[in-house]
Amino acid sequence: MALSSFGITAQNEAREKKEHRKELRENLTPEQRSELHSKKMTLDLDLTDLQQKKLKQLFLDLGKDKPADSENKKDMTPEAKYAFKNAQMDRRIAMKREVKKILSPEQFEKWEKGASERRSHHKKGSKRYKQEGR
Repeated sequence: MALSSFGITAQNEAREKKEHRKELRENLTPEQRSELHSKKMTLDLDLTDLQQKKLKQLFLDLGKDKPADSENKKDMTPEAKYAFKNAQMDRRIAMKREVKKILSPEQFEKWEKGASERRSHHKKGSKRYKQEGR
């Protein structure tokens, strides 16, 4: 009984944390998000001031070009889903190319490794990942 209540409490806390992050992200301007993102990368990768400035501008440009997320992705037609995913992948490819130009090879390698780890953690927490038994 105690273990089940502990699990439910942990799930509720995780859900509240996620909602808080989403709310915080929605309340920030693109300038604020790009500033925070570039500062986080500065801490993680020991960026120079010039690199931080270039990345901040890159994130600002990408944030302004990003379409608003569709709240009802389940209601999208297969063609709309394909177009959305295709555009998303194109933006990721462009961002990766630009980041590679700004960072040193060592910094880029470290950034890639961190991005890969974040994606794998995201997958492990997803319902689909658990349902497929990975």
